[in-house]
Amino acid sequence: MIQHVSLPQAVQSELRKRILNNEFISGERLLEVKLAEEYGVSRTTLRSALSELRVQGLIEISVRRGAYVTRMSKKAISEACFARYFLESSVIEDNVIKLSSELISEFETILGEMAIAAKKSDLASLVYLDTEFHSLIVNLGGRERIQQLWHTLDGQMGSLMRSSLDSQKIELVEVVERHRTLLGALKLGDPHVIRAAMKEHYIPNDERLPESAPSSKVRIEGKKNEL
Repeated sequence: MIQHVSLPQAVQSELRKRILNNEFISGERLLEVKLAEEYGVSRTTLRSALSELRVQGLIEISVRRGAYVTRMSKKAISEACFARYFLESSVIEDNVIKLSSELISEFETILGEMAIAAKKSDLASLVYLDTEFHSLIVNLGGRERIQQLWHTLDGQMGSLMRSSLDSQKIELVEVVERHRTLLGALKLGDPHVIRAAMKEHYIPNDERLPESAPSSKVRIEGKKNEL
């Protein structure tokens, strides 16, 4: 189905891609006059696009500096990752998880597309695919309210991933491998292993309280925040 978007949405989407792909770096000002001329739109249209980017956590807008690219703080990254982990792990029951061959195929198709996006240094596409990957996990429990709550976090996923990459100084290919590791745990079907894998995926060990350590551990490479 062809989706028609408004002019502000089109400008917002293009600017979002450029910010996520680091064409505009952290702290860089987004000059209204220059960008309005570049895209051939009015400043009113551009401001509407910038307002949405602000909601997504990708920029800040101040009276003195105007619009400029920003990044999430380490605390904000940690809290966002914990929220995603808490909601996602809540759908994993104590029974053995059995993924259908069709669902495994869906996961692996997404991983293949993630690898292509990583090779192209296309974080904008990787953010979308990350959401698709984790949506499949959240849908396992069939809990609509949990799914709704989880998707309220979608809006700032771009900011979370861009900020995490900058903070941890890692490459996109590592993001793909972390998801591949998580899929490996899902295939095993053991709920304890899956929860441990999710925690490794989202929460760095050095930020955990001792009593929060999983009772059944699985060794997974990469102990930084999920991307």
